[in-house]
Amino acid sequence: MSAPNTRDPSARTTRAFPLQGGASASLLAGIGLALVVEGVALHFWIAARHPAWAWAITALNAATLVWLWRDYQARALATLTLGDRDVVIAVGNHLRCQVSRSVIASAELATWRSVPDPQMARDYVNSAKPLEPNVMLTFAEPVDARLPFGIRKRLTRLGVRVAEPERLISEISTAETRSPR
Repeated sequence: MSAPNTRDPSARTTRAFPLQGGASASLLAGIGLALVVEGVALHFWIAARHPAWAWAITALNAATLVWLWRDYQARALATLTLGDRDVVIAVGNHLRCQVSRSVIASAELATWRSVPDPQMARDYVNSAKPLEPNVMLTFAEPVDARLPFGIRKRLTRLGVRVAEPERLISEISTAETRSPR
């Protein structure tokens, strides 16, 4: 009988590519500082007349600060994970989708011609916002993606930004030609 936690390393290989983009730490710190200053001033101004409203506003500001912090942490852990059969893209609370590798029609370096205008293209998401993507993934058929607040969107194109775009494109394009061992 074999050990239950023993795995064959050739049976499943995954490669993770950290994704870049999102709001900068300095921008979020500035928003957080403005929330604290505004919240304190608003609390003292309203507290004399309506203490319950003052505490409600303070609680809302505190919840917003916690949400900003958690969103920043989740965005910092954004990854595109290539498995043997699936590709999982997780960008904090902004985007989450899992697609079969066979659904990826192409992966190419993004150029000004290949990146559509997000306002015009309803089947496209730029996961690197506010940055420009450096890799465009095109799907053979529409895939489901979960956006903020549980919104679902059907995508045929996805822009991502990674530190090593050539390596990601190579890994995706060689996956179909590689045979299982």
